[in-house]
Amino acid sequence: MGREEDTEHALQLLTSVVTLLDPVRLRVWAERGLTVPTLKVLFLLRDSPGMPAGMLAQRLGVTPSTITGLVDRLVAQGLVRREEDARDRRLVRNYLTMDGLGLAGDVQRQAREEVLRILAALDDEQLRLVRAALEQLLAAARRVEARDRVSV
Repeated sequence: MGREEDTEHALQLLTSVVTLLDPVRLRVWAERGLTVPTLKVLFLLRDSPGMPAGMLAQRLGVTPSTITGLVDRLVAQGLVRREEDARDRRLVRNYLTMDGLGLAGDVQRQAREEVLRILAALDDEQLRLVRAALEQLLAAARRVEARDRVSV
């Protein structure tokens, strides 16, 4: 096989793995009435508490009005709360509620459990090979990301 065929095959394999794992996440999301965009907001707020709507919109590449609708839904579900900034009352910060933190943790935990079940089906050598391949894939992704940041 040449590089082009190897690349295409690797892409197909990665897509297949993600496709196998997605149903777990999708079930959890559906049970709570979440969409991919609302889940992205939850994870962004978990990682960066207090992020204002403008920054959320920028990070997700959507309009401010789109973020307002997404956050409104999450507030109505009791997953996000808004607070005025103490230093600048024009600025509204968004935080996960305890339910929001719990849900983000549940989604992550259930996905982790599913991946652990799959990894447990590998023998020691297979696991080492998968680990090494994933380390290389992650390193390549970080190199591409760093190059993209420099070129912007």
